[in-house]
Amino acid sequence: MIQISAELLALSGEPALLVKGGKILFANDAARALLGQDCEAKSFRALFGSDIAGMQASAFVGEAEIAGKRVLLRIRAMDGMRVVFLSPCAPVDELIGDSFLYVLRSEMMQLGVNASMLRAKLRPEDSAGAAALNGITRGLYRLNRTMQNLSVIRGAETDSLLFLPQSLDLVTLLRDLTEAVSLSFPKPEICFTAPDTLPLRADPSLLEILVLNLLSNCILHAEGCTRIRMTIHSARDQVIFSVDDDGCGIPGGKLHTVLERYRFDCGLSDAGRGPGLGLTAARAIARVHGGTLLLESREGVGTAVRVSLHRSPHAPGSLNVPRTEYDKSYNTILMGLSPCLPPEAFDAPDRK
Repeated sequence: MIQISAELLALSGEPALLVKGGKILFANDAARALLGQDCEAKSFRALFGSDIAGMQASAFVGEAEIAGKRVLLRIRAMDGMRVVFLSPCAPVDELIGDSFLYVLRSEMMQLGVNASMLRAKLRPEDSAGAAALNGITRGLYRLNRTMQNLSVIRGAETDSLLFLPQSLDLVTLLRDLTEAVSLSFPKPEICFTAPDTLPLRADPSLLEILVLNLLSNCILHAEGCTRIRMTIHSARDQVIFSVDDDGCGIPGGKLHTVLERYRFDCGLSDAGRGPGLGLTAARAIARVHGGTLLLESREGVGTAVRVSLHRSPHAPGSLNVPRTEYDKSYNTILMGLSPCLPPEAFDAPDRK
């Protein structure tokens, strides 16, 4: 079986490995070109780190840094072995530059101002006008969320992300955030399991974006989901939190695409769910915090995302200055959950 598997992987133009018992049994030519000709003499843990090597799931996706380059790993267990496919993490398209983002933000801001002016002149009996404005407002929130995620991804990849870590209690931050989400979505139930406190240095605004992306993914994509479970624990110099759902799971044939930017279910009926940036942005935020994001899913069982964060992260090029306050407003929740909320949730959100 090992010989047959190695022969099949040798035919692949994509970097691929065969791993058993933590040892690399075979690397095809593309993998040796990426990892070095001596990669078969190294352990899987030495090449990709303990987070990925320690995962016991039968199939999952993650990322690692090899020779200064980020690579995406797609891993599947097979006959007591692991088949590992690697691909480079694609950089942000150069078309999306500062001028593009500035123009788009300016136009969206003007649209928001115009919508507020129209709402101020709206007659109470004009239900059709109110519904149209709510739809416009929801669209603006969704665009802002997309822009936020895109800015995070681009900033992380160019070492220009505004990163303002401060001392905080992760348990308090995540509990407050999940309680706020539960007010908008009583179902699925969000179960929160954590120690009394877990201190670390982190950017609360970026963590908020990360968690809202994960929760909105569960609500939007995990069909049949009745429960979301969030758990937190510490491991040496890292803290780890997991977001698990009991929804439909991701089909095995699509699991490898979930961390690829701009990928979603491909049908026009699904395009309204978003451009597929949420998990990519969450992964970028974890990376800036000195950690990583791993995802496993079983069709018909559910999906689990595990995020690790270093207790005292430092990102090159970041601004390490204290932040005493961050936005905890209802607008933050509206933007984070905008793909899931109905238009009526956006009825004059500035007055809530």
